Amino acid sequence: PGAGAGLAHVVRKDMDLLSFPDGGVLVIERALPRWAPLLSRASAVVAEAGGAAGHLASVAREYGVPALFGLPRAAELLEHAGIVTVDADNRRVHPGRIEDLLGHAPRRNLMEGSPVHTALAEAARLVLPLNLLDPESPRFAPAHCRTLHDITRFCHEKSVEVLFGVADHMGATGPGTQRLGKQLRVNGTRLQYWLLDIDGGFRKPVPGPVVDLADIASAPMLALWDGMTAVPWAGPPATDARGFLSVMMESTVNPDLEPTAATTLANRNFLMISRDYCNLQARFGYHFCTVEAMATDNPHENYVTFQFKGGAASADRRALRARFVGEVLEARGFRADVKDDALFASLEGLPKDRILTLVRGVGYLLIHTRQIDMVAHNERVFGPIRDRIAADLARIAPVT
Repeated sequence: PGAGAGLAHVVRKDMDLLSFPDGGVLVIERALPRWAPLLSRASAVVAEAGGAAGHLASVAREYGVPALFGLPRAAELLEHAGIVTVDADNRRVHPGRIEDLLGHAPRRNLMEGSPVHTALAEAARLVLPLNLLDPESPRFAPAHCRTLHDITRFCHEKSVEVLFGVADHMGATGPGTQRLGKQLRVNGTRLQYWLLDIDGGFRKPVPGPVVDLADIASAPMLALWDGMTAVPWAGPPATDARGFLSVMMESTVNPDLEPTAATTLANRNFLMISRDYCNLQARFGYHFCTVEAMATDNPHENYVTFQFKGGAASADRRALRARFVGEVLEARGFRADVKDDALFASLEGLPKDRILTLVRGVGYLLIHTRQIDMVAHNERVFGPIRDRIAADLARIAPVT
C-alpha cells in the first residue's frame, strides 16, 4: 500500500544495479529475489510478473516500499518515463510527482539496525558463504566445511559422484549400468549418454541396458536435445596460429583435456530425468557443463540453470568465451555470473512453455559455442558469431 515517487529505472541484469539511483522507482520484468537488495534504496517497485505472496513482495512490505505486481509491459512503457508516482492503493502509475498522493505514503520501517536484522546478519554469516569451490581440491572435504552452504554443496557433489560412479566403473552392459542407468540410442546408434529415470522420465518400462529417444517422456530433456540437434554443428572454427599454439600448450600442461584419454569425463555424459525435470552433466571436448531444468504447470517451481567451465585455449581466451556466452544468455533473460572461464547462469519463475523454449536455446548454445575460445583473441571476433547465433536462436528458440 501507499505511494512513492522517483526516477523510473528499469533493471534487467546485474550491471543495472550499479546505476540504480537512490530514491528511484524499481521497474522489473519479474519479481525475483535477486532484486531485493535494491529495496533499501527504492521509493517504489513496479513488476510485470509476480505476486503479493512472493519473496520480493515480502521484503518490500518489511521496508515499507509501495509495490505493484502484474503490470504487463511495465518495463517497456516506463523505460524512458522519467519521474513517476506509483499509487499502490489504486494500482496506478502517474507521470511526474503527485504530492497529494505522496502525503498519504506510509512511514518507512527499515529493518537495518534492528535486533531482528542483527540476528539475521549473524546467522547469515554461518549459512550463506561458500568456501568449497573446487571439487578437485584436497580441501573439498567435510573437515573444511564452515557454513551450511558448504555442507549442502559437499553433499550434492558427493551424491552425484556416488550415484553415477558405480555405473562409471563398469562396462556399458554390466549389471551396475543395467541398474543405475540406460544408454541412449538414437536412430539405432548408441550414444555416450547414460540416463537415470527418477520419476516418469520414460514412456514405458525399459528392461534392457538401452533406451531409445522415442521412449523418453521428459519434456525438459527433449527440449534440451532438440536444441542440441536443431542446427548441425559445422565443426570447430578456423583458428589463428596463436590460438592453435594456445590449444597445444593447454593440452600439454593439462593431460585431462586429451579427448582420447581414458578418463570418466571423456567417456560418459549423464542425465537424470523425470517427466518435468532434467539434469545433464556432460563433457563436450575440452569443456565441462551442467544443465538443470524444471518445467511444470506451476511457474513458481520452474527454473533453468547452466554451468559451463573449461576450454582448450589459454585462460584469457576461455574467459572471453565465457563472457560472450554470458552476454547471450543475459539477452534471453538469464542472470549470468562469470568468473574467469567459468559461467553460471540461471532463470526461474516462468510458464512451462517459455522454460522449455529457453532450455532448447541452452541446448543449442552447448553445441555451438564450444571451441570458439580458440579464435577469441579479442572481442571483435565475436561479431559474426553473435549474429549467427542470434539468427539461429530466433528461429529455433524465440523469446519475446
